[in-house]
Amino acid sequence: MARIRGRAGGDADPVPAVRDDYKAVWTALSVTEDAAKTWVQGSSEEAQLERTARQDFERLQRFLRVTAHDDVLEIGCGVGRLGTVFAPLCRSWTGCDVSPGMLEYAARRLRGFPNVGFVEVSGFDLQPIGTKSVDAVYCTVVFMHLTEWDRYGYVEEAYRILRPGGRLYIDNVSLTTDFGWKFFQSSRTYEPAKRPPQIGSTSTPQEFDAYLQHAGFEFSSVEIVDDSWVVGHGVK
Repeated sequence: MARIRGRAGGDADPVPAVRDDYKAVWTALSVTEDAAKTWVQGSSEEAQLERTARQDFERLQRFLRVTAHDDVLEIGCGVGRLGTVFAPLCRSWTGCDVSPGMLEYAARRLRGFPNVGFVEVSGFDLQPIGTKSVDAVYCTVVFMHLTEWDRYGYVEEAYRILRPGGRLYIDNVSLTTDFGWKFFQSSRTYEPAKRPPQIGSTSTPQEFDAYLQHAGFEFSSVEIVDDSWVVGHGVK
């Protein structure tokens, strides 16, 4: 049975205007499962959810190399899209998210897996997760919704919870690519007072390199993938 710790109750409020009130923003955006899926992948269609999960899994697995001996944790698991492809491969899979609604949908999606668990987090740290308790951590299509300080906070927290030899994967749209520049300019068209709090923002390879180096990863690499994404990989 799936486990959900720290579950918050109550109905969601309208989406707040403050970007870094992550829990309130993403709880409001996931009032229904279709809304949650749309914010996760741009569509509520199950076929697209499954297709993008397989595609993203191939990219992540190239860096993480998850095996049956690994305890794996996802930061920002949403509706459990990637959990369905990672859980069959690893010893345990834990999905963390700020939204209790997202976690409910993810638990329903992965209810057939005996090795999964779910943890509601604050949006700023992984405090409920034990130090040196997992072998692989990944965070995909999440950093675009966070401020730089909170991106780095998750990199630091990943380092804390990883065992020696543990691996981290992070990504974001790269400002240094043509796609990233168009993404940046598209977000920039909003008037400052009317920018949605969940609006995406970009990263750079230099940013990711600084995060991994300062967090203390013994080995780190940063590269551009698919002419659009900057990917950071660290080994503790």
